Order: sequence, then C-alpha cells, then structure tokens
Amino acid sequence: MEFQSNTDLFEAIEKLQSSLSSSGNEAAGELLSEGLSNLNGLTDGWVLLLDAVNTANNNYGATFSEQQGSELNKIKSAVHKVVHRA
Repeated sequence: MEFQSNTDLFEAIEKLQSSLSSSGNEAAGELLSEGLSNLNGLTDGWVLLLDAVNTANNNYGATFSEQQGSELNKIKSAVHKVVHRA
C-alpha cells in the first residue's frame, strides 16, 4: 500500500482536491471532496469514495497534470484495495 495509514490516504486526497481546485479543475476536486465525505466506517462508504475517484478520473483525468494523475492513480489503487480486500 502506498500509504502508511488511512490518515495519510485522507491527507493525500485532500491535498489532491486542493491542487485540482486551484488549477481550474474545481469539479474534479469537488468529486473527491464529496467522495471523502461519504466515508462512514463501512464498506459502502469506501465504494462511494472509489466511485468518486473513478468518476473524477474518467471525466476530468485528461486535464490533470502528470503529478495529479499519478497521485490520483495511487489513491485509486489504495481505495480499491480497501474495497476489494486485495
């Protein structure tokens, strides 16, 4: 796993959200923010976060900087592992 703890993962999501919003991708940043707010301690919350990450990538990924895209992929991988226990 790329992140040492859930706190590290959440901080990375918030940092990416801020980066996206400040670079003109407010909609993608808002998707990540909404996905993070859906976490409720249950698997369904993680699924909603994964959906938000995937939607941000599918809808706006082509406009991300290389660093933003790389960070989103790391986040996506970590969240996918939580959801699928892989």
